[in-house]
Amino acid sequence: MRNYFRLAVSFVFALNSCIPAQAQVQTDPFQSYLTGRPPVITEDLGTATDSDGVRIQKLVFRSRMVNGQPSLVFAAIAHPAGAGKFPAILRLHGGGGAADIPAAISSARAGYVCLVLDIPGVTGDKTKNPRTTGSWETAPKIGANPDITHSALFDAVISSIEAFYLLRAQPDADTARMGVAGASWGGYTATMLAGLLNKDLAATWSVFGSGNFLEGAFEKTHIEQLPEAERIAWLTYLDPGKRAGNITKPFFIATASNDRHWSWMAVQATLASMKGPVNQMYSPNTNHQIQYPGGSEMIPFFNQYLKGGLPMPVVKVIKSRREKDGRLLVQYQVDNAARPVAAKVYYTFPGEQPVWTERKWLAAAAVATGKKYTAIIPASAQKSVDLFAIITDIDPELGQDSTSVSSLIKHVK
Repeated sequence: MRNYFRLAVSFVFALNSCIPAQAQVQTDPFQSYLTGRPPVITEDLGTATDSDGVRIQKLVFRSRMVNGQPSLVFAAIAHPAGAGKFPAILRLHGGGGAADIPAAISSARAGYVCLVLDIPGVTGDKTKNPRTTGSWETAPKIGANPDITHSALFDAVISSIEAFYLLRAQPDADTARMGVAGASWGGYTATMLAGLLNKDLAATWSVFGSGNFLEGAFEKTHIEQLPEAERIAWLTYLDPGKRAGNITKPFFIATASNDRHWSWMAVQATLASMKGPVNQMYSPNTNHQIQYPGGSEMIPFFNQYLKGGLPMPVVKVIKSRREKDGRLLVQYQVDNAARPVAAKVYYTFPGEQPVWTERKWLAAAAVATGKKYTAIIPASAQKSVDLFAIITDIDPELGQDSTSVSSLIKHVK
C-alpha cells in the first residue's frame, strides 16, 4: 500500500509538472467580482425626462482598483414612463463605441429599463468617453501577462458585471426579468456574462460575439502566437466558449455567414455547449454586417423571454436526400411562425471556397406544406455542400417589423 501511495504521488507530481505554472496556480479571477452588489456611484450627472416621459439618468461608477487607482466608468440608465416594475436590459456596444444613449431610450420606450456604459477596453475615441478611465487604456485585449487581469477585456467584463448589478438595483427593474444584449465586442462580452451570471439572467442576445476563437476568428493567429502559459490562461478565462456550458437560459445569436471576427464554425461550437434554448440567424453573404430583412430580433426575443410575449420562430433540423437526377432535396420544419413571408435555403461549396469569409452563398426558394418546407438545390451541386435554411416572419405584436431566424449550418457530402 505504501509503494502504491508513493507511485500515485509521483504520478500526480509528474502530471502537474507538465502544466504551465501560471495555469496551475491561477483560479478564476472573475469569481471575486460576482458579489451581486452594485458599484459605488462617484458622480451623479443628473436626470432628464424626454417628451415621451422616459427618464435618462447619467452617472459615473467606480470599477476595480489597480495600484491604488480606481477605474471609472460612465453609464446611463433609461427608465420607461410610468410607475411599476419593468423588465431590464443591459446593452453593450461594439468595438470603438461608447455608451449608446439613443439605444437605451429606444429600449425604454419599448418597456424596458435599460443601462448602457462605456465598456473599458472596448471604447473608441477618448473624446466620446472622457469620464471612462483606468489602467486598461494601455493594456492589450489579447494577452495575459503576467495574468489575465492585465488584459483590457478583463476590465470590459468586470465593468459589465458591475453595470448589470447596478441595473438590477434600480427600483423599477424586475430582478426576475433581466437580459443582456451586445454587438461585436459587446456580443462577446454579453456571451461572457451569460456564462458568468447565468443564475441572474432570463435571456441573452448577441450579434456576432461568440467564443471558441480557435475554431475561426479574427484574433486566432494572435492568440496562437502567445507564449504557452499565457495562451492557456487567456483561452481558459477569456474565451466565452469555455463558459458556454454554464448557460442554461435562452440565448440568441445573429451573425453573418462570412463574418471575419467569429466564424460560423466558432459560433456553432459555442451554441453546441449551451444547455438552454438556443436560436440563431445567419445573414447570408455579409461580413460583420446584418443586412438580411428581419435582422433586428432583439425586441421580439426579449418580448418572448422577459415579457411572456409571442414565441419567435424556430427552424428545426434540416434533412436532405440526393435525387436520382443529382439534385439535392432539402426539407426542414418551422415552429411558431405567425405570418411567414419568405423562406429560402442558402448553400455554398466549401471545397471550392475554403475561406469562409470569401464564400458565395446561393439561394434556393423553399415551398411550404404546413410547418414543413422543401427546397431543391440544382444537380450542379453534386459536390459536398454547406447549407442553412432561413425564414422571415411578421411579428403580429410589432406590425410591419419582421423577424428572420435560421437553422444551423449543416454540411452535406
